[in-house]
Amino acid sequence: MGDVSLRQLEYLRAIARLGSVTAAARELFVSQSTVSTALTDLESALGVTLFVRSPKGMLLTASGQRALAVADNVRANLEQLRETASREREEVEGDLTVGCYATIAPILLPKVIAEFSRRHPQVRLSFVEAAHGTLLDDLLNTRIDLAITYHYELDSVRAMSGVTAQTLRSDPPYALVPADRAWDTEGPLSLAALASEPLILFDLPPAGDYFLGLFAKAGLVPNVRFRTASFEMVRALVARGLGCALLTQRTALERSYEDLPYVTRELDLESGGLGIEVIEPTDRRPVRRVQAFVDVCREIIV
Repeated sequence: MGDVSLRQLEYLRAIARLGSVTAAARELFVSQSTVSTALTDLESALGVTLFVRSPKGMLLTASGQRALAVADNVRANLEQLRETASREREEVEGDLTVGCYATIAPILLPKVIAEFSRRHPQVRLSFVEAAHGTLLDDLLNTRIDLAITYHYELDSVRAMSGVTAQTLRSDPPYALVPADRAWDTEGPLSLAALASEPLILFDLPPAGDYFLGLFAKAGLVPNVRFRTASFEMVRALVARGLGCALLTQRTALERSYEDLPYVTRELDLESGGLGIEVIEPTDRRPVRRVQAFVDVCREIIV
């Protein structure tokens, strides 16, 4: 096996993320031939094929996926090394990538990002929004530095081994109903009342299992009319009068993108809310910028 350089691993990560040599060269401000040569040299040094070409671009082979995981770990270890080397300096700086569950992100993350950026302007902050399982995979494979997600206690959700969680707060589920829907009772709605109505199920994994589980615990089977992984689509369909829904995150305005109103109602539930937590890899020592972001989360998300 020949020598492998950090530059080659950087090019590997860029091609894998962007899907083409051309895009990687453009982002890295080098020529396409430079990236192509580096990739050829890396494959030669490792003795494996890392990519195959397809109509969708450059796709990683199984060997390429393993090499990418190693490259990601090398990058993470180098970041820790740089952080250690700059520990004597007061500034918190460097790259930080935060993952967040898609419905939490637009409601809670902007004020955290604004405050963190004000306090630590030298940190190059980026973020991704995804489903719970994707966030966990990204975290364990060092594609993100930490994640903010829900604490799901479901059989369909794999145990979060290898990570450490800190609870930020707990949000109870609530009901969204069409604005013109008449109810016989005031106050919290029962799941039994909702079970007889068409249900718009928010189904971004594993949220669908969570909401259906609430009905199952009450011995009820809801009438699911539509399923969607879009938070905004749920609100839009309810505002159109096509059914009721359950969510946990609330918007300040109870109106859809079409400027149509809907109504929110509390639920008559004995169970507690759905916990929001920040998770980090257990075996990765937090660098200062990660801990600084967690500190802001614990201060803001209460």
